[in-house]
Order: sequence, then structure tokens, then C-alpha cells
Amino acid sequence: MIARGTRKLRRKRIVILGGGFGGVYAAMYLEKLLAADRVAEISLVSHDNFFLFTPMLHEIAASDLEVTNIVNPLRKLLRKVNVVVGKVHHIELAAKRVVISRDSSGYLRQIGYDHLVIGLGSVTNFHDLAGVAELAMPMKSLSDAIRLRAQILLPFGGGKFRM
Repeated sequence: MIARGTRKLRRKRIVILGGGFGGVYAAMYLEKLLAADRVAEISLVSHDNFFLFTPMLHEIAASDLEVTNIVNPLRKLLRKVNVVVGKVHHIELAAKRVVISRDSSGYLRQIGYDHLVIGLGSVTNFHDLAGVAELAMPMKSLSDAIRLRAQILLPFGGGKFRM
């Protein structure tokens, strides 16, 4: 008599790096496609715990909108995705793992994957124009928009208007 063993198949591990448009939309698509049937375990690594709708940052700087109008919690957007807040230190392609830190303690954590999606975004390029990097006010993050708003309101008494 031959004994049959039931072998449970391990779910595929998909790791998405980046919580911007590329990473979040990839996670949303994969969540619909795979997570509902529990075919894959999906993790998204982002340095923020929210999704920022960057095309509207200028409205925050102009005080036309409140911050809450352009940010959404990642865990609310991605209910079947494991959201990991952390900073990517390096990727070990041969070992199929990503090394991240989750806080300022410097403790490194490894996340293994079967498939990796890289959507880490971009950096501002001033094209080596003299003085631009020192004088320009970039607007790629929420703190950049708030800093610009404060700079605009400074000549008006820092935003405290008097009648």
C-alpha cells in the first residue's frame, strides 16, 4: 500500500517596492487578480503609510485644499496587501530578498520574494544648472508643499492676518 501525502503548496510571494502611483496601482491590480483567491501573498514596502496624490500638491501650497484631501492610508486602499512601512537599503537579487529598515533604530529586516516589482519613483534632477539646487524649492512631497505654503505666507505675517 502506498501512502499519499497531501502537500500544501506555498503561495507565491510578491514584493512591491514603492508607495507611489506605480507601486500602489500595481498592488491594487495584483490584489484584484491574485489576493482574493489567496494565490499569492502580496507585500508593499513604502517609506510612508499613505498614498499621496502628487498632482494636487500645488493646491496644498496655495492653501486651496487641506492635506487630508490628497492623502489616503495605504492600508485602507489595499485591504489584502501587507503594507510594510520602511526604507529599502538594498536588494539581493541572487538570494531573492530585499533588506529594509522600519524605523530609526537601524535594525535591518529581510523580506523574501518570488517576484519583485520596483516602483521607487524618481529624484529631482536640476541638470547641473549652477545655483538651482540651492535656490529652487522642490515640490515632490507633502513637506515640500507645506514648506512652500509657509514661505508664501511669511510676508503676510506668517499666515496671521490682522483686520
